[in-house]
Amino acid sequence: MDIFSTYAVDEAKEQNGTWMELGDAEFLVARAGNKAYRKQLGKTYERNKKALETKTDAADELSDKIMIDVIADTILFGWKNVSFKGKELEFSKDNAKMLLGFKDFRTEIMKLAEDFDAFKAEQQAEDLKN
Repeated sequence: MDIFSTYAVDEAKEQNGTWMELGDAEFLVARAGNKAYRKQLGKTYERNKKALETKTDAADELSDKIMIDVIADTILFGWKNVSFKGKELEFSKDNAKMLLGFKDFRTEIMKLAEDFDAFKAEQQAEDLKN
């Protein structure tokens, strides 16, 4: 097994995103767990630790808000061919946060962000073979 071809990732794609299809739309998605994601999530969790640990409905709502903000800031960087209520929706951070408020959409974006193969260093591996 060639460890590079199996496990090497393109760090630029991890941090800056790669275009991925979902239905007939495309999303510019960075890898889940990238440096910015870990840093922002860690800081935000520490700031809100006491409220999050109460295990109340308010804590659940706060947790969702935190995840929406973190994903909008560090994972979802753009889209093409997205509409909302029948009208084309331009990408903006505010629009991203609004759509990420739909938990099933948020789940789909995170599935894309967790797709290891989308972030592999394929081209670099091909270059090394030649």
